Amino acid sequence: MLEAFFERDEVNVDEMVLRPGDRFIETYFDDRWYNVFEVRDRADDQLKGWYCNIGCPAEFHERTVSYRDLALDLIVFPDGRQTVLDEDEFTSLPLSPQVHDHARNALMELQAMFTNLVSIPNPHTSVNNSRSD
Repeated sequence: MLEAFFERDEVNVDEMVLRPGDRFIETYFDDRWYNVFEVRDRADDQLKGWYCNIGCPAEFHERTVSYRDLALDLIVFPDGRQTVLDEDEFTSLPLSPQVHDHARNALMELQAMFTNLVSIPNPHTSVNNSRSD
């Protein structure tokens, strides 16, 4: 898990406005085909939502984390709304059938996980990093 701060110009990503100084709590996995960024407002640390990147499992090095981004993204808002981004870019990538399937399965796993997560009546709930399998 890493903490980072948004350093680019303000951008609106499907109604999630990212501003310089917004805090990202980034969770990477070496056994899952996604990473999850919890996004918090720079002014009051309120949860804006989660930005999920579909990609190859992360590789951890001494001072860095790397992964191959597969273009497909999921935004989840605190009220439970979900938006899939960049499907057209994803489908145009020259991926093997296995990588394509891993990516689609990862998206479905995230959608199910967040459907269950946002049903908990606590607006400050973070992503559950435990696995049951």
